[in-house]
Amino acid sequence: MSRQDPSIDALVDSLTLAEQVSLLAGTDFWHTAAIDRVGIPAMRVSDGPVGARGTLFSGGPVSIDVPCSTSLAASFDPSLVEEVGRLLGRETRAKGARVLLAPTVNLHRTPTGGRNFECMSEDPYLTAQTCVPYIRGLQSEGVASCIKHFVGNDTEFQRNSINSVIDERTMRELYLIPFEAAVRDGEVQAVMTAYNRINGPFAADAGSLIDGVLRQEWGFDGLVMSDWFGLHSTVEGVQAGLDLEMPGPTQHRGAKLIEAVESGQIDASIIRERAKTVLSFLRRVGAFDDGGPGDELASAGSAADRAVVRRAGSAGMVLLRNEDGALPLSLGELRRVAVIGPNAAIGGLMGGGSAGVTPTHVSHPLAAIEARLGEAGVEVTHATGCATFKRLPALDPAYCSPLQAEFFEDLNSVDRPDAEARKTTSLASSRVMWFTDPIDATRRPEFSVRLRSTITPPVSGTWSLSVTSVSNARLFVDGDLVIDNTGQPAGGSFFGMGKAEALATVELVAGRPAEIEVRLVRPMTQDSMTGLHVGAYPPVEGDPMAEAEAIAADADVTILVVGTNDDWESEGFDRDDMDLPVRQNELISRVAAVSPRTIVVVNAGSPVTMPWLDEVDAVLVTWFPGQEMGESLTDVLLGDVEPGGRLPVTFPRRLEDTPAFEHHPGRNGEAHYLERRLIGYRWYDAVGREPLFPFGFGLGYATIEITAATAVDAQTVQVELANTSDRDGAQVVQVYAHLIDRSGLAADEPVQRLVGAAKITVAAGSTATATIALDPDAYRTWNSLSSAWGRWTSAVELRIGTSSRALPFRVEVLP
Repeated sequence: MSRQDPSIDALVDSLTLAEQVSLLAGTDFWHTAAIDRVGIPAMRVSDGPVGARGTLFSGGPVSIDVPCSTSLAASFDPSLVEEVGRLLGRETRAKGARVLLAPTVNLHRTPTGGRNFECMSEDPYLTAQTCVPYIRGLQSEGVASCIKHFVGNDTEFQRNSINSVIDERTMRELYLIPFEAAVRDGEVQAVMTAYNRINGPFAADAGSLIDGVLRQEWGFDGLVMSDWFGLHSTVEGVQAGLDLEMPGPTQHRGAKLIEAVESGQIDASIIRERAKTVLSFLRRVGAFDDGGPGDELASAGSAADRAVVRRAGSAGMVLLRNEDGALPLSLGELRRVAVIGPNAAIGGLMGGGSAGVTPTHVSHPLAAIEARLGEAGVEVTHATGCATFKRLPALDPAYCSPLQAEFFEDLNSVDRPDAEARKTTSLASSRVMWFTDPIDATRRPEFSVRLRSTITPPVSGTWSLSVTSVSNARLFVDGDLVIDNTGQPAGGSFFGMGKAEALATVELVAGRPAEIEVRLVRPMTQDSMTGLHVGAYPPVEGDPMAEAEAIAADADVTILVVGTNDDWESEGFDRDDMDLPVRQNELISRVAAVSPRTIVVVNAGSPVTMPWLDEVDAVLVTWFPGQEMGESLTDVLLGDVEPGGRLPVTFPRRLEDTPAFEHHPGRNGEAHYLERRLIGYRWYDAVGREPLFPFGFGLGYATIEITAATAVDAQTVQVELANTSDRDGAQVVQVYAHLIDRSGLAADEPVQRLVGAAKITVAAGSTATATIALDPDAYRTWNSLSSAWGRWTSAVELRIGTSSRALPFRVEVLP
């Protein structure tokens, strides 16, 4: 829909100043403003990128959970990514929304970034090649993609205030590339600004980026919205080009913006332009046709949709080690298989934070492996080996009754047994978040809540209980105060706004019910949302690691499913290190020492250290593969599907061997990107450091080699491949550009950069010829003196191979 639509001009001119201003902020967490007088409807937006959740963080209608964005990038399969995008578009419509807040295209600057799993790659070209089909698929279903976070929101450290100091050339050649591709090639319809500052101003106030680069230079004519509570100004954001403040009710616009117009701080024509953009966007995405947000429906979770998720999960899995053909498993040779690890019975399907959904269905590794191997008569044994929770798990419905919540307007009523609750409800989980007042969502939140559950312990002994919250909370057991977290320091929970976990132990008797009661007080003076997590963990009997060793020694093969989960990788905080949490490295080494064959499945969203690598037979990285994890994993383990993924990020040997290590996370409120353009594999190439596994690396079961490569022209490469195995398979051919004449180049000029990639299928025992089109901008370079794009003019060596460190074919071209 053109921004020049005369009906939109007439509509915006029919509005009063107050009505125009009202369109520039949400009314609540998920909706834009309606103006009934002239038929302007409200519009709903929904979080992504692994699914369309709807308006409730928990307890709402279920949604399909697709693989995380790193997994999608690892597939190197744009057509599959587009298929996933279409699925997400349908899911968004099912939630009555017209905008999905996705994808996230910030780069993996450091392997400890808390939201890396939401992002795609360390490489800007691969990120662009992944996000564009995602956007196209999503928007083909009649909804808008809102790409985020524009720009430099690459870690979670002090994300609401940190100043990302990025030089112009680095910004242009790395961090802006995916956004530019999203606008130019994906025709993305909405952009969300970041929380952080960019070289001074907050991202929502950065006019040089929003109005200058995004709108004027790239020609973006869609909607620009703030991240939630990411706007800090009344006038500056409007002038910079930020159309929509989210969430509502407004904190910085409304009456404040009207006063700014009336006092001459900002011209009314700018307000009109922002309101016109909002209305044009509503028309473009069909919100006027809807007449308002639709019902929030549970996903149908159809067999076809689940099949897409299952296939995508397998396609992103990366086989890093496979000694002596340890994989795929041959069922005819197996008697007993041990499945061990903290992520075996309950896998890590998704990371934490706003990207989470309640899946329509969950397939965990242990159950899927038991089902498939059981059909073949193979016995499956199981041991956890060690626990990895960062905070105690939520109350288990197996022995805890659902939490009953009583809400009070008065803060002191929670302590009066005779006080009459204004609202009562049952909660689906003991982890809950409130973004608005649960009694009356139209008013500023202030309430107290009393929650009760009955725990009937299955075992006697010393149980651990915990409370993690944003507001002050107390926990009672059978009337006795056990935990009071008043004064508890901040601890990174609930998007970084919550307190550290408060713990206590109590003696419970098996079969004897005990009442757990939590009282939480949320005052109006608290600015943020509030959240509560009540945890419980039974006494540990025996030695879980010794049990794991015992069953591994008695099995033909051990499958160790280790990794992280949403406790360790989440919005709101970064990881402290790259190690597998708690005692998992010890578990792997001890099991590998006694197991005849050891397969390690790494279920994490980012790289982990592998001190045990030479002790095991195979290593398979699954990332966070979505709700069909168990089936996707079993498909790969049994060889029904090739491990189709290649690393979209470099796996370092240790955290100290990473580009941003010396500069991350920042000091004195500033994060200086001093590694400049040497991010990821570019840094390893420049300093000569050997990674644990290089960017683009991955093994397959089929043996497919590149036998020849030629340059058709400067933008096209032709390759010959041969499959010398008895399996059909695929190879990801990668092309890197290296500027031959290095004289006069800046110190941060990459040795090479990815400019083309294609996944090519080759049948068993046959050959194939493939043509790879290179990035149209392969030879583009930013000139900081003229603040304009230039182009390489001297000879370039195209390097062709299967990873950033395996490039046997070299051809010279002139751009």
